[in-house]
Amino acid sequence: MPPPPRPPLAGHPNAAATTSDSGMVKLLADILHHTAPSTWPSALAAPLLRQRLAPAHVSSLLALPASLGRPDLSRRFLLLLPPHLVSPVSLSLLALSFLSSSPPPSSAASSPHAASLLLSLASSTPSASSSFSSLSRASSLAAFRPGTTTAAATLLASTYLRLRRARDAAAVLRLSLSSGIAMKQYTASQILFALIKIRQFALARDLFDEMLQCSVPIDEYLYTAGIQAYCETRNLDGARGLLVRMEGEGVKGSAVPYNVLMYGLCRNNSVLKAVEVKNGMVERGVMADEVTYRTLVYGFCRTEELEMSLEMTDGMLKLGFVPSEASCSFMLDGLRKRGRVEEAFWLACRLGELGMVPNLFACNALIDKLFKDRKFSEAERLFTGMANRGLEPNEVTYAILINSLCKRGMMDDALCMFDKMRGKEIRLTVYPYNSLINGYCQCDDFDRARGFLNEMVEKGLMPSAASYLPLMAGLCRNGDLAGAMELHQEMESNGVSGNIYTFTALINGFCRDRNMEEAARLFDKMTDISLLPNEVTFNVMIEGYCRVGNVRKAFQLYDQMVDKSLTPDNYTYSFTVIVYAALKQHDWEKVTMLFREMKEKGVKPDNVFHTCLIDVHSKEANIVQALNCWGNMIADGCSPNVVTYTVLINNLCKSGYLSSAEILCKEMLAGHFLPNSFTYNCFLDYLATEGELEKAKVLHAAMLEGCLANTVTFNTLIKGFCKAGQIQEAIDLIQKITESGFFPDCISYSTIINELGKMGNTDKAFELWNEMLYKGLKPDIVAYNILIRWCNIHGEFDKGLEIYSDGFQSFSHLYSYRTCLLQLLTTYLKKLAGQHELTGNLIACISTVCIQHWYALLGYLEHE
Repeated sequence: MPPPPRPPLAGHPNAAATTSDSGMVKLLADILHHTAPSTWPSALAAPLLRQRLAPAHVSSLLALPASLGRPDLSRRFLLLLPPHLVSPVSLSLLALSFLSSSPPPSSAASSPHAASLLLSLASSTPSASSSFSSLSRASSLAAFRPGTTTAAATLLASTYLRLRRARDAAAVLRLSLSSGIAMKQYTASQILFALIKIRQFALARDLFDEMLQCSVPIDEYLYTAGIQAYCETRNLDGARGLLVRMEGEGVKGSAVPYNVLMYGLCRNNSVLKAVEVKNGMVERGVMADEVTYRTLVYGFCRTEELEMSLEMTDGMLKLGFVPSEASCSFMLDGLRKRGRVEEAFWLACRLGELGMVPNLFACNALIDKLFKDRKFSEAERLFTGMANRGLEPNEVTYAILINSLCKRGMMDDALCMFDKMRGKEIRLTVYPYNSLINGYCQCDDFDRARGFLNEMVEKGLMPSAASYLPLMAGLCRNGDLAGAMELHQEMESNGVSGNIYTFTALINGFCRDRNMEEAARLFDKMTDISLLPNEVTFNVMIEGYCRVGNVRKAFQLYDQMVDKSLTPDNYTYSFTVIVYAALKQHDWEKVTMLFREMKEKGVKPDNVFHTCLIDVHSKEANIVQALNCWGNMIADGCSPNVVTYTVLINNLCKSGYLSSAEILCKEMLAGHFLPNSFTYNCFLDYLATEGELEKAKVLHAAMLEGCLANTVTFNTLIKGFCKAGQIQEAIDLIQKITESGFFPDCISYSTIINELGKMGNTDKAFELWNEMLYKGLKPDIVAYNILIRWCNIHGEFDKGLEIYSDGFQSFSHLYSYRTCLLQLLTTYLKKLAGQHELTGNLIACISTVCIQHWYALLGYLEHE
């Protein structure tokens, strides 16, 4: 007896029931259509049926007309079968049945069961071609309503898209085209867009070309996808050809395909062609939308055509459209870099009114530029607008604001902003700390500056050389060179290396103190640690040697600078300093040699050089030579500026040539040079010194009205009143300084205190001293020396020692301050001991013994 025929493999797509298996299919049909569903489990559990049942029997059952007409019943039956009996063909047949029985148009929404079955098909088959093959086989096994296969192929492709398998969806589309199945246009366009999204540009373009070859109807969405695919593959001519074809076919569309083409052109720097596309679109009656304008603005920004970007943006804003954030930021940054800060600010305001805020980087850059251009109110308005529109300022924004406030001396506001930054828990960096340190150093409040430096370290921030530099420079400026050196050593011990600027600040301090030995030691140390001095460092040293009269050493340094190929912009400055020093020493031979060297090196004297020559000659009362230098300056092609005029006017006034100075001032006005406060102060100083106080008051009133008065001009008047013995008028001027919007300084008070000391009115002098301290003014070394000196002269030893003690911490390192103590104690000891002279040994000790020891010594002498 021959063996029974071998059943087809389960799941094989082409498996079908053989003739011998027709009885099995008929049995299944009887169970499905003639028995109650509640009996199906027991029927299917029969041994004969369970042993012989194969996938081909199931697919044959589903292909029967009775099964096709009742897909819901077939689906219930299928759910009871083991999974290995449900082949891809069976899933396809059942899906086609659902779609055929659903009212058109069939879709996942109208036939969720079909969508679910095709999802199972896509998940169970190894490839999209296998799924499509099963679907094609199923459609050939039975007669379905027209359009069912197209709906099934469309739904299968959509299923792959939902599974994020764009390539499989594309394969279904390609197989559909080759089979003559016209997939729905929307789904086809979604497949192309999905391929573009995963950067399969060439595949998307090829698919679109196949659709064109197959004469498939193409709508706006498909054309848009095709144009984008062409643009992404840089076939811009092909993309423009597609647009022309779309217009020729009469496809009515929106601005979308035009926008896609314009974007592709702009990305490839063909923005003018994009403008042509936009103009053609408008001519065809298609309205440009916000994306159209944004795309063109983007294109002009990309090609850095700022003017065209702004022009297009202006048109956008008039229509109520807003550019993208990136374009806004580009335009603001472009305007800022070109110095058109006001335009940038107003553009930011207009954009803000429409709800568009540029990115944080552009806003920070614009705020910084506004501050640098001294447009403070605009910068603060932009800062406020950021927060109001949801763009939270970051640590950079706050650092910019704090830095600007500190530079303007608005330390209370800067500190308030810093506290606000900390309150919002914004990350702290070294930059706001550096700004605060620099700001307080500019105000000579070194204790507060030092406090912020310590706080910085406590919070784990690493100070940089820029953190220490303001403190070191400030201490040097105030003559506390010991404190500056101590800070420099602390900086190095904390692992912060000194740089050119820190060394130059220290060298400058010692040069100003005429301590060239220490300045030279630091200069040499720079070379030892491979830190090459720059032109500024050399100029500081050259000027220092000139200040102490060592012109020979200055020449040596100048030669070193030239040997090191340092040729800065201020190349003439070194010559100016050396010539100036030689002139002051009346070393005409060196001056002649310098002029010759300048000519040999081709160095052309500048305004600063000529102005220094005029200054030194006029200070020597050699007005004729000064005027000769004036003529040489003009002959060299250097026009005198306000500084040059002011230098000569000042010296003419000091030499008593007031009428000549007035003529020169009128010449300034004729040459369109406006005299400044320094110029007018020259005349004011002359009138005050000569006792012509009524004329001085009239001139100062005019200066006040012309906004040319300041604390210095008030001090000039105070000096004049003091010289004339009109002390009360001088004291009243201090009040007027405040009323005029200025603030008296240490010189204002010390001038009057000195005059009161001459008159013996030390009580009034101390009253003014206390008023100065109450107003927060810090007396300088001159003020301390003046008051201590008059206390000594008038026998106010206790008060003198008290004043000395107050300034001990700040000025004890200065020789002139120790000299005051020496004079004060010498006089006091003479009085106590009844001696005319103290021994030389005792006098030598006075300058070195600390103040506490002197208190003990004075107590002992009083007791004796």
